[in-house]
Order: sequence, then C-alpha cells, then structure tokens
Amino acid sequence: MDELKFSAEADEPQATEGDDALRVANLQRWRLLIVDDEPDVHRATVFALNDVKILGRALEFFDAYSAKEAQDILRTESDIAVILLDVVMEREDAGLRLVKFIRQDLGLLDVRIILRTGQPGYAPEIATIHDYDINDYKSKSELTRPKLYAAVTAAVRGYEQIRALDELAFYDRLSNLPNRNRFIKLIDDRMAQAASYDCVIAILDIDDFSEVNGALGHKQGDRLLQAVVQRLKDCFGDDVVLARIGSDTFGLMGNAATIDPGFLLGLFRQPFAVLNDSMIVSATLGLVCLSDVKGTGQDVVKDANIALKCAKKNRRGSFVHYSVEMGIDIRERAHLLQNLRTAAENERLFVAYQPQVNLHSGRTVGVEALLRWRNDDGSFIAPDRFIPLAEASGLIIAIGDWVLRSSCHEVIRLQAMGFPQLRVSVNVSQVQFRHPEFLVRLSSALADTGVNPKYLELEITESVAMEDPEFILETLCAIKRMGISIAIDDFGTGYSSLSHLRQLPVDRLKIDRAFVSELNSEIAGGPIAAMVIELGRNLNMTVIAEGIENEFQAGILRDMGCHEGQGYLYARPMASEQLRDWLLGIHGPVVSVTPAVPLLWAK
Repeated sequence: MDELKFSAEADEPQATEGDDALRVANLQRWRLLIVDDEPDVHRATVFALNDVKILGRALEFFDAYSAKEAQDILRTESDIAVILLDVVMEREDAGLRLVKFIRQDLGLLDVRIILRTGQPGYAPEIATIHDYDINDYKSKSELTRPKLYAAVTAAVRGYEQIRALDELAFYDRLSNLPNRNRFIKLIDDRMAQAASYDCVIAILDIDDFSEVNGALGHKQGDRLLQAVVQRLKDCFGDDVVLARIGSDTFGLMGNAATIDPGFLLGLFRQPFAVLNDSMIVSATLGLVCLSDVKGTGQDVVKDANIALKCAKKNRRGSFVHYSVEMGIDIRERAHLLQNLRTAAENERLFVAYQPQVNLHSGRTVGVEALLRWRNDDGSFIAPDRFIPLAEASGLIIAIGDWVLRSSCHEVIRLQAMGFPQLRVSVNVSQVQFRHPEFLVRLSSALADTGVNPKYLELEITESVAMEDPEFILETLCAIKRMGISIAIDDFGTGYSSLSHLRQLPVDRLKIDRAFVSELNSEIAGGPIAAMVIELGRNLNMTVIAEGIENEFQAGILRDMGCHEGQGYLYARPMASEQLRDWLLGIHGPVVSVTPAVPLLWAK
C-alpha cells in the first residue's frame, strides 16, 4: 500500500484548541486504533500525532496489521474512540468488511471510523458511507499532518458528543446508574448468551417514597436514593448489574445465588444515614428468571413489574416471583379492557334494572340500575370482571355518566307509564365520586333530562363513605341540596365510624348480600343483619337488604324490622323493556311472583 506522507510545507497544528482551556484537565487518553497492513503507515501516524492533545487529552495508540487483528483488539479493548482504517489490506474489501463487523456484530456505534486508502479507485459508495456510519474518507496522499490532526480531532469530537448523548439517553444523572433503556439493552445482551438460564432480574421499589419527598422535600429524597444506591453497590459490587429504572425503582441483574430476595430485603432493615438523619425505609421486590421469559429485555422488565405489582398489592415489604399464570392474567385483562372499549363504542353495554320491594306490603318501591355487558354471541361478562377494569382505566367516568343519564330517562319513562313513585338507584364508583367534575356532571344530567331528583338515588359503598370525612360530607351535602337521596351500599363489610356515619346526610343503608345469605345457616349472619337494622332505626334511616333468595330470609328480615329488599325472590335484573312488561303484567307495582326473564348476572 502507499506510504502515508506528510507535506513539508504544511503548517504545524496547535497542541490544543481554543476551547480546551474551558475543559477540566483529564489524564485519560483518547484511544486510537490504526488498522493498516503497512508498518510505515503506523509509524508515520504515531509520529504525526504522538505529541499532540485533543480536547485536553493525549492519544493512546493500538496497532493492527490485518482485519483479523483489529477484530481481536476490538473484542478485548473498550472505549476505542477513533479507528484509522485502511480500505484494502489482505482483501480488496477487508476494510469495509471490518466496518460491517464493528457496527453490526460488535454493536459499536459510538466509535468514529476514518477510512484511508492509497488507491482512490477503491473508495466506498456514498450509500456504504451512510449505512455504516463512516465518519470520514481520505486518500493517504492528501493526509498532511495538519489535515490528519483535523480529521482525528473532528472524529474525537463526534465520539465525545455521541458518548455524552448516550449518557443522557442511557444513564441516570442522580445515581450515575444505567437507566431503564440501558438496563433493557443489558438484559438483551445477557439473553443472547448461552449461560443466561441462571440469571435473575429483580425490580426493587422503595415503599412510600412519595411520603418521604412530601414530608422532607425532594433534596432529602434524592439523598436517600443515593444512600440506597451506595449500599447496593457496596454489597453487590460488580457481581450484579444495578440500574435506576424509575423515580424510586431499581433494577438488578445477576445469578440466582447472588440476587437472594431475603438478603436483598434485609439490606433495608438497617437505617440509612442521610445527612444528620437516620432514615428507615422498606422495599418490595418483583423477580423473574430469564429462563422463564420468552421475548426481549423489555418483556423481562414487564414481567418483573407484574410480579412487583402483585407484591405491592398482597405482600408489601416482601417479594413475589413472576409466574406464567400472572402473565396470562395480565394479558387477559388487557384483552378484556380492549374489548370493553369496543363494547362501549358498539353499544354492547346496557342498563338492567332490579326491582326493590317493601318487605311488609310487597309493593315495588324502586329499581336499582345495574351495568351489564352482552357479547355479540349473547353471552354476558360478569360485572366484577369488567367494572374494576373500567375504574382502573378511567373509562368508568364516561360509562358512569351514561348510566346516570339512562337511569334519569328511565325514571321519566316509568312515571309516564303510571308508576310515579318509583325511584331509581344508581351506583357511583369511587373514581366517579372523586372526579373533580362529578357534581357538575350530575347537575348537567338532571338539567338535560328534566328528571325530578326526588326519584333519583345515588349509592356509594361503605368504604367510600368512610374515607376523607371532610370531602365526603361536603360532597354528600351538595348532592342532597340537589334533592337526590343517598344510600350506602354493602354496609357491614367495612369499618364504619358511627360518629362519622351519623353526620352524613344518608337516607338508606343496604345490608350486604353476604349477611343475608348467612340467614340460612348457623353462621353469625343474623346478628350482623340485626345490628345494621337497629343502627338504621336509631339513625332514622331506611334499611334495604340485597340478595334475598327465599321467603325464609325475607321473613327473618321482616321480623327484624328491615324495611325493603331485593333479590331473586322478587325479580332478577332485567332490561328496560322487560321491566315495563313486568310491571304492567302484574297490573301495578304489587309483586307476587317472578316472571320468566333471562338471567342478567344478578346483583
């Protein structure tokens, strides 16, 4: 190959550039790999650049006299910044083959490559330069010392900028750990190795970290995170890959023997020294074995997160290992949610109504509006499957508003049929009730439908009624001012504060069906039902029992003084058309028998 020559009349380059004075001196050298089959080219290149500094750093040289030698060096040496690469060596395309190996096989995307050739006819195509991210292409005859310095300086600058961007894209600035994107890439790399079967991924979440930030401030929270990182580093060293993948969430990757969940959680039993404070926090873990996951690093992190959520819900402060069953359940829920969106758009959701009767007169006094989902094939999805999904996804806001308006229209239709005194009870979820526009939406529904609010009742669960007393009281009073009555559903299943309950403007208590069903046995359901009925009487509230299935239960409830009831004994939930037929079929609101209507997943 042609020997690299330098023009004698060329100006000598300056040792450093003007902006180097602004940089902090760094003793680390830029690593430069010279790949050429001519020894004189190596000597000339080193001679030209040996005494210069680029961006405040000297150069360190590596020599390879063939593509094979260059491959070996690149496999073992890291942080090569620039490669000066001869195009034609042992083969005419040896240089370009090496570029392909560097970019595709080794995945080295940050190293800058300058192609050099003494045979201009072997210049690569423009498309090749673009596809393989070749930084520069020079003929050896034109590379004077200043031009060589300029080319290498430009390449080093490019390398430094790419590395800086990588730091922003793949590393967390607070902890100096790999971030989520980098962690997923490292998992992908590990999965490509044959020995990944014994590898475990753990996601560690600090419990109640938001409360630390709220009470002590974000700076103290950041110091706590740094203390946690330092303890994890001290305990695991290089045996475990550690990453920060969320605000207070860390990812760990290592073999199963090293990532022992008991040991890991034990690290949180001792306080963390944060400035002058001694802080005690707990953590929760989700773990997954790489051998149990088929997919990418992103799938691994997703499965570990599934295990973490399960642990947060059921074993807070402990750990849960991912299982295939968890993944199936999550996928089924995601599929169900997608179908729910489609069902809402295609009007597969409808409102069913279950009559409520006076236990002493047998007369129908109201109906409860119940959301139902019918598939295209006529089958039904149980409410306890899809309503929690609607709440978690936020769909319940729009769906709940539609149910409310449908119920208001039903009140008007029933009155037009000659049933002016029937009320319609509508369930309101916690998500709806706490929505900032709930009262506005409620008022709008009343105004738009023209319903008399006297015949509309809203049901909230006992758990909703007992939390945040000031907010609940204020909201319920606003509802009462609209003229709407209020019922507490599933009463007896929570832990009500009687002093709080007596302050609430509640009209009706609903005995949970679990206590009604126990009236058939020796289980202590009767005393609980009796207690609720007595409580309602003392608070001047009407008591209604749900889930009444036989006359025996109804008789006991009547004897206890329960006012109203609903259940299969009287009627199953039915669509609006069936409800009208049912009411007209018995010539008024007196209930005696249950008509033959389809089962619509009874309340």
